[in-house]
Amino acid sequence: MKVKLLVSRAGAIGAQNAGDEIDVSKEEAKRMMESEPPQCVPVRAGKSKVEKATKK
Repeated sequence: MKVKLLVSRAGAIGAQNAGDEIDVSKEEAKRMMESEPPQCVPVRAGKSKVEKATKK
């Protein structure tokens, strides 16, 4: 599951900063989201819609 970190973290595989999007197992993602305060949010798949200013 892809999540966006709200806090930085470090471990044996390296360090990750707040704002990084990483892949974790569903179980780990659930633990991170249920912690107080939450450590991550899920990343939605697909393109994000970009708004552009135009003259009328």
